[in-house]
Amino acid sequence: MNFSDVKKNENTIKIIKEMIKSEKIPGAFMFEGEDEKNKKIISEVLAKSIVCENTGYKKKNGEGCGTCGSCIRAEKFIHPDVIVSKSDGEGNLSFHIDKARDIISGLYLAPNESETKVYIIQDMQDMTPQAQNALLKSLEEPPPFAVFIITATDGGLLLETVKSRAVKFTLYSSKNEAAKKDLRSYEEPILAILEQKPDKLPAYQKLISKTFDKSGKGEILDFYSCLENALRDVLVAKISNAKDLSFLYFGGHNAESGGDGEKIKKLSDMYSVKKILNLSKTVHKYKTDLDYNINIRLNLSSFFSAVNLQQ
Repeated sequence: MNFSDVKKNENTIKIIKEMIKSEKIPGAFMFEGEDEKNKKIISEVLAKSIVCENTGYKKKNGEGCGTCGSCIRAEKFIHPDVIVSKSDGEGNLSFHIDKARDIISGLYLAPNESETKVYIIQDMQDMTPQAQNALLKSLEEPPPFAVFIITATDGGLLLETVKSRAVKFTLYSSKNEAAKKDLRSYEEPILAILEQKPDKLPAYQKLISKTFDKSGKGEILDFYSCLENALRDVLVAKISNAKDLSFLYFGGHNAESGGDGEKIKKLSDMYSVKKILNLSKTVHKYKTDLDYNINIRLNLSSFFSAVNLQQ
């Protein structure tokens, strides 16, 4: 099994492959969506690729070789450094704190065979808040040899503090691919922020104009989500050695027209990794505040002020 077995989600696969090629693997991934098959394939192939012994193959192809001992053991689910954790039962909140404690108890022990230990946490939406909170410190400050791969049907069911620790990807199936929201309408405000333009008033006004109807809050939440994806892409461009970055353009929302890899590359040159992560935290904070019914205008104006101060 390899990444070619994943249906749709081409941009997500390209991003993950570039991370593997560059050997810049984040401490936590989160894959959300209703397509259980794609989530399972991606999480298992990613785990196999991380523990793969064939470094040259990974740098060239962006995934595990499938033939080394580590790949074979990972595919058979007998690799000691690939740990899968899931609920014992079915339904909401059936993933209890004892499972989280099992993960924590062995987390700081060195890997057995590979340089990295991979924890696959399946269906985290079923994990109780107590269990999620128990894992929070481990997600925030994992040992350098640990990587978490989280899957969830709906990321909205996870604690915000948990989600903010992971690089998030939303997976689409053939049935709901056409339902993806066209986010090109947010290009102007996103570029105003990322290109550090001193006058962001037009971008602010364009977003505020969307708040007059009942869907205003949803529109602004979509803007924040799109900005999070754009920042993720800038980070990938920053750490990637890929020459063609067109697939990254704002998480692929402009993939039909081929994207604009040069624009992403220029943006990545403007930012350090630390600055990208700090801006991502700022976006996440204001997105979370909006979830708690903070006034939309106040939320946006405060966000643009915070962004100006950071730049």
